[in-house]
Amino acid sequence: MLTYAQLATVHHTLADKRVLSVYLDGSVADPAMQRSWRVELDHCLSDLRRWLEDSSHAEREEFERCAQRLAAAIADLGGGVGAPGWAAFITADRIHDAHQLPAVTPTLAVWSTGPCVAPYVRALKEHRPVVVALVDARQASIYRYRLGTLEHVDVVRAHQGIDAPQHMGTPSRQGFHTGTRGRAGHDAAQRSLLHGRERMIAEAAERIRHVAGKEGWILVGGIKRVAAMLAQLLETSSPGRVAQVESFDVHATAADVTQVARSGASSLRDRLDEWRIAELLDRAGAHGLAVVGPADARLALQQSSVRDLFITRRYLEDHAAEADAAIRAALDQDAFVEEVSGRAAELLNEHGGMAAGLRFRAAPAELVAAER
Repeated sequence: MLTYAQLATVHHTLADKRVLSVYLDGSVADPAMQRSWRVELDHCLSDLRRWLEDSSHAEREEFERCAQRLAAAIADLGGGVGAPGWAAFITADRIHDAHQLPAVTPTLAVWSTGPCVAPYVRALKEHRPVVVALVDARQASIYRYRLGTLEHVDVVRAHQGIDAPQHMGTPSRQGFHTGTRGRAGHDAAQRSLLHGRERMIAEAAERIRHVAGKEGWILVGGIKRVAAMLAQLLETSSPGRVAQVESFDVHATAADVTQVARSGASSLRDRLDEWRIAELLDRAGAHGLAVVGPADARLALQQSSVRDLFITRRYLEDHAAEADAAIRAALDQDAFVEEVSGRAAELLNEHGGMAAGLRFRAAPAELVAAER
């Protein structure tokens, strides 16, 4: 699938071209119903043809060439989508992108100037990698989960050298056993073990930071005491992206790791979304660099003052055209766009389902109208 930057590039590249944007819902589990999207897609294309009846002959021909390319792409899918979703952006001369998506999308086809990108925003949340670390006192096993695939990345081990304790500072005589000074030997071994564990945790944290990058979620499990130390170290450099999963032990299978990656990342996303929306609502209430509600968000987009645009699934579904226009406007000004979920979506839906963080305070609507 596309990254956020790649989706923005597609938007900019095709902004002035007629584009057939297609999304398929591949989430149906029942084999008998897996091709239901084909029926829905046929209905969508028929609706578009009726809508284009009064358009120019050239535009109708352009649409049909896109539809033919779509038919060829769908033929390549074989028995089904093979993923929760699927997307394609097609112009008369070629298919610009056609690929599976890790998130469910509604089946729809849109004919417009520029691509329809609003349904794609939902899938972008799945693009962030999830790094999972299972640790004990001796090693840290590091996994990366991304786009439905789990990969075992690395193992960081604790290395410590424990020398046999010496008797009174001189080599031991034949027949002398190291247990004669057992307490000192035990203390030395413990210090060496602790040093090796601390070094392993530091090395594991550095490796995890590298694998996670600037956006990845980080989940830590295993021996609770060691996992807590690693999570605390990671939280200092990756605030809001780290969680310790206490029920997650070192004997977890690959299936267990995958499940934890999915559920843990979702919890972290929801927690971060809730914090961001709560902060944005506070700023908007104090007339700071934020606005809440579709009307004020659209005004800020018109003035190119938006830094972050937040939107809910309800708004995307109930106001599809307005949502797509808002997202395209945000991409035009290089703003970050995200669909929020969980408690954050509940908070935002109470204010219309859309809000924006601002680069600068937008001018009042009355002033903008007066200048026109």
